[in-house]
Amino acid sequence: MARRLLLTSVLTAATFQPAFGQTNDEAAQPMLEDVTDAPAIEAFGEADDAIRLSPVVVTATGAPVDLRDAPASISVITREDIERQPTNDLATVLRRIPGVTGGYGPEGEASKIKLRGLPDQYTLILVDGKRVGSSADTNYRRDLGRQDLNWITPDLIERIEVVRGPMSSLYGSDAMGGVINIITRKTGGSWAGSVTSNYTLAEDSDRGDAYQLGFSGSGPLTDTLGLRLSGSVSQQDPDETDELGAGGFENQNIDAQLNWDFTPSQNLALDLGYGKQRAESSSKTDEEGEPLQDAWGATKLERRSIGLTHEGDWGFGRSTLAIYQNEFKNEIDDGKSDSTEQFIDGSFNLPVDFLFPQAITIGGQWKREKLTNTQTIGTVPVDYEGNPVSGATVDGDTSALFIEDEIYLLDNLSLTLGLRGDFHDEYGSHASPRAYLVYHPLPEWTLRGGVARGFRAPSLTESTAGAATFSRGFGCTSLIPLGYVSGGCYMAGNPDLEPETSTNYEVGVGYHNDDGWDLGLTYFHTDFKNKIDYAPLGFFNGQWWTQMQNAEKARTQGLEGSAVVPVVDSLIWRTNFTYMIEAKNLTTGADLLSTPEWSVWSALDWQATETISAEFSADYASKQLGGGDTFAKAYVLFNLTGAYQLNENLTLRAGVLNIANEDTADNGSTDFYVPGRRYFAGLTARF
Repeated sequence: MARRLLLTSVLTAATFQPAFGQTNDEAAQPMLEDVTDAPAIEAFGEADDAIRLSPVVVTATGAPVDLRDAPASISVITREDIERQPTNDLATVLRRIPGVTGGYGPEGEASKIKLRGLPDQYTLILVDGKRVGSSADTNYRRDLGRQDLNWITPDLIERIEVVRGPMSSLYGSDAMGGVINIITRKTGGSWAGSVTSNYTLAEDSDRGDAYQLGFSGSGPLTDTLGLRLSGSVSQQDPDETDELGAGGFENQNIDAQLNWDFTPSQNLALDLGYGKQRAESSSKTDEEGEPLQDAWGATKLERRSIGLTHEGDWGFGRSTLAIYQNEFKNEIDDGKSDSTEQFIDGSFNLPVDFLFPQAITIGGQWKREKLTNTQTIGTVPVDYEGNPVSGATVDGDTSALFIEDEIYLLDNLSLTLGLRGDFHDEYGSHASPRAYLVYHPLPEWTLRGGVARGFRAPSLTESTAGAATFSRGFGCTSLIPLGYVSGGCYMAGNPDLEPETSTNYEVGVGYHNDDGWDLGLTYFHTDFKNKIDYAPLGFFNGQWWTQMQNAEKARTQGLEGSAVVPVVDSLIWRTNFTYMIEAKNLTTGADLLSTPEWSVWSALDWQATETISAEFSADYASKQLGGGDTFAKAYVLFNLTGAYQLNENLTLRAGVLNIANEDTADNGSTDFYVPGRRYFAGLTARF
């Protein structure tokens, strides 16, 4: 057990070290030489010389931990996975892992990533542990906006850690469904970087092509000061056809980080970011002068971020303190739509040896959010009860304290206990505990399981009676039994909402050996209480109304699995699947979620030579559990990608997407457009 404590202490030190400026490589190296389980520390331009060690993850617990010991269902997407194909949208990469669905096309609700079937507002998105923020409520309706996954260039990403299932004990209300943590590449000891360019050509000339250009680079300014710069431009042209298709979009991002190692054990980092997203309609119009394909998402959405982070090694423990702000501004006609989120996050990691070796993390958070949207807040003179409505701004404050304790009961058995208390100025206090066991009965086998409470407070618009959006479509269909025929309805918030809570159970088994076999199967079961959803109200004050209300009970359950099988030395078979057994509103009996019953991703990876590799993959979506005819029939998409490393500085890529040219609209599989056959070529140059 003493070995466990020593390992935990050194792991913590090794993991925090890359976050420091990395301008002194000689100081970092001795720490790595003696730690076989430390994370691979890889800076710009050093891929070939990087130390390749066992994977360590930081998102699933308060301290760094080996992936096989992580007290949660967690998957890792590597930089190599991201580089296999053009990445205009990270959703296309994320859907490769178990428990993740969505990302089926370039727009619409089906384009968004869902963890275990839960909508995007249940997933917390982080970059290096800090919240990206949410632009959803700056839209006319939150479901008409894009997911906030692409405010960073893929060139900057080292890996992506995805935790499935409630993580409210660590991250609070935003993480009821899970966490996506994008880990960026660190500043190196010498100037280096990369530039990536991709072009995707649609076989059908009426369909839009895609372009992507990104760069990242970093290096020292002085012995203690380092600079990192990155940016990207990506564009998807709109389809120019009156058949089922999609509008286009353009994303632009630029980020800078200044690192200062003002002592050997203290670092200060200043982060600045700016991004812009535009939705584009078709240039061709129909007989009535309307675009053949309407733009989906914000006409012009801007994001500005600024943050200051301190990380310190105090000898007996390590600390992190981050103060940052995210601001979104959505350009709308004759009005204003913007939101601001301010955060203070802090944590302290302390290895102790009391009864058992332990790694204790304590921390806290303060958050202030403010939203102005003249399209959705105060848009009616009175609410459904006849109360006057005025103003277009809402705000709120929350704070939290948490503690997490990893207890190493035996060399092969660990118990993680966590508890978070959230304090909301509208909903009072709420406690989110969790307990998780990880057991290795044999070196190759892992048994894991736990129980966790989830918590989600209503958003600013969900809890505001005067926050009402007008709908002429699917949002009004629940009113039909009450006599609604046509004309549209208002979909309103509700100040009397209670926070959602959930109890999540999961149990899993995994097998991993030195020959490359890696198998896993997990069963998950979640019971919801006070699930928030729209419910019909009726006809009030001259308008039809629906309103956010709490369902008494709801339940989801399913299986997720993964397999990595070495076929021969140069050929590996990878498969991930998600099977949603049930997703029900137990109060009404209706389907709770709109997600495929089965989602499967499978691929053969072939390393033909040291410089040539290829991947043949299949992506399958079965019929939909709920949501009408979104997925009326099953379909499968086949892709072929390849890469050739010309030399140590240049890699070429090419491939074919949707090889069989599966037309999901023609066969009735989906009412969301999934692109047909496309060809791509790309290159990455390192310097």
